[in-house]
Amino acid sequence: MASPIATQPIKAGEADWYNEFYRSIQTELPPWYRALIPDLVGELTPATKLVELGCGQGHVLRLLAKEGKLSEANIWGVDQSQTAVDLVKQHLPSARLEAGDIYDLKLPKQHFDVCLLMETIEHLEKPAPALRNIFDVLAPGGVLYLSFPNYLHLPWWLVRILAEKLNRPNWIVLQPIDKIYTVFTVKRLLRESDFAFEAGFGSNFGPPVLYRWERPWMTRLGNALGLWWLSFHPVLKFRKPAGK
Repeated sequence: MASPIATQPIKAGEADWYNEFYRSIQTELPPWYRALIPDLVGELTPATKLVELGCGQGHVLRLLAKEGKLSEANIWGVDQSQTAVDLVKQHLPSARLEAGDIYDLKLPKQHFDVCLLMETIEHLEKPAPALRNIFDVLAPGGVLYLSFPNYLHLPWWLVRILAEKLNRPNWIVLQPIDKIYTVFTVKRLLRESDFAFEAGFGSNFGPPVLYRWERPWMTRLGNALGLWWLSFHPVLKFRKPAGK
């Protein structure tokens, strides 16, 4: 999800917090989606069925439909925020969008060719059952892309610690559940859920507050040097084995 400065305190109910958060319209395509798109479009065919869990305001779903990469009929999205889902429906009236719970997905089994879990895994209290549900709805050979704030990115680690110690949640839009992960811990979680790691792509190689000024050539250089695993918002690509 995008990270504007929060203007409301975190509420006890997760859905309430996200409903309030998404009342603010976010127009900028977040950097993790920009890192995702080049590889994602190579996985798409006219028949590809794609679902995004934690779709928020549907930035990438709307872009894929607008550019004709996928038909709306093959686009699915789930988010716990009804506010976010209602907004996406205004742009994608023919897509299949619903407010729902990742722990109780009402989706067909072994149906999807691609699943997106962008900036969401760190907000799951229990990631293992959620990842099992994703495994179940993906077709054999299907692809899972996910991104998250990577605490191997030292500038972000420092800001996060200071935000908690100084009680400044608005510095990082601290959310009701906000776990600390690294590339290595996320890869382990996915391996334990039977996913096979395929590739990683970095975004935000500089300090977090300067991400808007990171030029594409800087991002390409960081990836060319194999430093994607040190970026702030890496995108990891996993595949469900064909025999499962």
